[in-house]
Amino acid sequence: MNTVSILDIPVAQTTKAQFVPHVIKEMQQSNKAITIVTANPEIIMLAKENHAYECLLKASSYVVADGIGVVIGAKMLGTPLEERIPGYELVHEFMKTATPERNRFFFYGSKPGVAKQAAERATSLYPQIDVVGICDGYGNDGDGDEVAQKAIAAKPDFIFVATGAPKQEEWIAIHKEHFPHTVMMGVGGSFDVLSGNVDRAPELFIKLNLEWFHRLITQPTRAKRMLKIPQFLWEVQRKKKK
Repeated sequence: MNTVSILDIPVAQTTKAQFVPHVIKEMQQSNKAITIVTANPEIIMLAKENHAYECLLKASSYVVADGIGVVIGAKMLGTPLEERIPGYELVHEFMKTATPERNRFFFYGSKPGVAKQAAERATSLYPQIDVVGICDGYGNDGDGDEVAQKAIAAKPDFIFVATGAPKQEEWIAIHKEHFPHTVMMGVGGSFDVLSGNVDRAPELFIKLNLEWFHRLITQPTRAKRMLKIPQFLWEVQRKKKK
C-alpha cells in the first residue's frame, strides 16, 4: 500500500472502503500480526519527541490518518491523502464485516467497567461477533504481560487496545509476535464512545471535519493536548520550506 510521508511518518494512502478489505485479506494470508496506528497530530508530534516511539510507528503495519490535522498536513506538503480514517469508524467496520471465520474480539483498556459496557453495546449492534476477552486499562485485570497471556489464551482475531498513546502502541509492539493472523489496533477513546459514556460529535461536526472542536468544547480538559495541532502544522510548514 502506498504511503505519504508526514514528518517522516508513513501514512497509508487509502480510503476506509479500500483499507478494511485489504486488511482482512492480509490477515488471512500473513503469518504475522497486522498492527494499525490511528494517528492524529498528537501522536505524530509524540513520535518527533520520542525516537523509540517514532521507530515503533514506522515498524507498524499501517499508520492511518485518524485526525483531520494529519489530512491538512498532507495537503500542505503537496501529497494529499484520500480521506480521513477515524479509528472509531474502523472499530465498527471490523465488527460489521466480521464473519464466522474471523469474529473473535478482545477489548483491552479504558476505566474499569467501560470495556465491558463497550463489549455489550458491540454485541448488541453486531450479534455475529464474539467478544472473547475484556480487560480494563487500570490493572484490575492484571498488568500488561498478564493481559497478554489472557489474550493469547482467548485466541482473538482482533485486539482493540484503548490505553492511550504511547502505551497502547508500545503494548502491541511488545506482544505482537504472539498473535499471528490477528489485527491489533490502538483505539484511544473509542470504548468511551462505544459504551455510551462519551457522545461522539454530531454528524454535522464530523462532515465539516470539526470533530476535534466538539471534543474541545465538551471536554475542555483536552485543551492542552489540542495545542499539539498548531504545533504539528507549524512543523509541517517548516518541513515544506526545506
